[in-house]
Amino acid sequence: MDSLAEHIVPGARPSAAKLETIMRRPDRDAVIAALLSGGDSRTIVDGVSFTNKYLCPPYPTDELTCFASCTASPIGQLSFERATNLFADIAGGRSAQRRAERLAQHEKFIEADLLEHFSVSGRADIILCPSGTDAMLTAAMLLAAEQPDRSITAILPCAAETGTGVPHAVACRRFDGPATGSAVADVTVQTVEIKLRTDRGEPRTEEAINEAFAAAASSATGRPVVYLTYGTKTGLIAPVRPPAGAEIIVDACQARISPETVAAYIARGWPVVVTGSKFFGGPAFSGAVLFPRGRWKLPARPPGQLNGHAAAHGDVEGGATLGTVMRWAASVGVIEAFQARASEMAGLLRDQAACVQRGLTSLPAIVPVGGMLPRGSAWPDLPSIFTFAVRDPEQPARLLPAAELRPIYLRLAKQGVLIGQPVGLGPFGGLRIAIGARDLIDGQGSAAMVRLFEALGSVS
Repeated sequence: MDSLAEHIVPGARPSAAKLETIMRRPDRDAVIAALLSGGDSRTIVDGVSFTNKYLCPPYPTDELTCFASCTASPIGQLSFERATNLFADIAGGRSAQRRAERLAQHEKFIEADLLEHFSVSGRADIILCPSGTDAMLTAAMLLAAEQPDRSITAILPCAAETGTGVPHAVACRRFDGPATGSAVADVTVQTVEIKLRTDRGEPRTEEAINEAFAAAASSATGRPVVYLTYGTKTGLIAPVRPPAGAEIIVDACQARISPETVAAYIARGWPVVVTGSKFFGGPAFSGAVLFPRGRWKLPARPPGQLNGHAAAHGDVEGGATLGTVMRWAASVGVIEAFQARASEMAGLLRDQAACVQRGLTSLPAIVPVGGMLPRGSAWPDLPSIFTFAVRDPEQPARLLPAAELRPIYLRLAKQGVLIGQPVGLGPFGGLRIAIGARDLIDGQGSAAMVRLFEALGSVS
């Protein structure tokens, strides 16, 4: 793999020359290099462990027990095969122009599949992006372009519940690399972050959160844009009732949302951001913006200044990158398999969730932390992310902060168990167990749960 390091280009589209080199080597290593291309620092693979920053290898492996879909998952075997087939088809083009045409064709197929899955064909346009954060940046830039002379007040949950790069993205700023924080659009954006948890780390009431968003919107100095986060890092939905008069962008990057709910948001004129790399367990990372058709006239291919990733990295070409299309192709395969069995999923999720809850309460060093409460009987209405704190072994009354949970997270990974990375919950931190689509489809059952809780018991 070292020989392909020069072709793994974080943060940008591979140059034509590098892409041609990859295309002339349609082997497994070339497929992996292409999968990793066109992202940001989060897709960079360490040369020693050959994992990304979330400890995921860029190839399928049966050696890991993975409950980390709230953060990132290793690519599955069937998804890898799907991406490999797509790569082979594109690489089989006899000229650079033909390969570009095939890439664009696959991009259109994926876009059509996603629009159909979310029940918004003919009602929304779609832009594929390298990650959910890129998609958030793109959505923010699209709204800014609607009224270029007005400043914006972006109101969103705190970064601990959304991601460190999200406040930069909604402010139309670079969120990765040495230029992090620099503007990519000529717009003034003030960000207001709303706390979703109390000083004790428990979720605030829905009413308190709704009121906090409403107060921020009413006092906004710029055009108020509220980010309705349908699935935070710990599974919360906030605000459940967005304030009247504010414009809304829906952050559904966890993708723990029903197609019907997405369609309802689009019908209200609200852009929705989704990913294939969280709940659906595609390789890190892939994002998309679903933008209500008729709200604003999108070009067939957004120019660089309206595509967040392109603007942030100086790429003014239209269309998605090879890596983005391959990662989305891998994710779409899981989406299709999940949708075919959607009627079974609520029951399967309840069973797996019950196993997780029993396991957490069985370990004295672990303290379950409040998250989403059941909202109905369908699978998106049920909790699928379970957050827990860990007691300090020297002072059991003290719960470890996020920084002190990092070594536990790493030790679990060395034992072959991946869970959601640590998050800050105010006075302490939390680790997360996430049930994703692949867990439900594959029937990851008692053996995986036993391994998970044996590992947790040995390190906590």
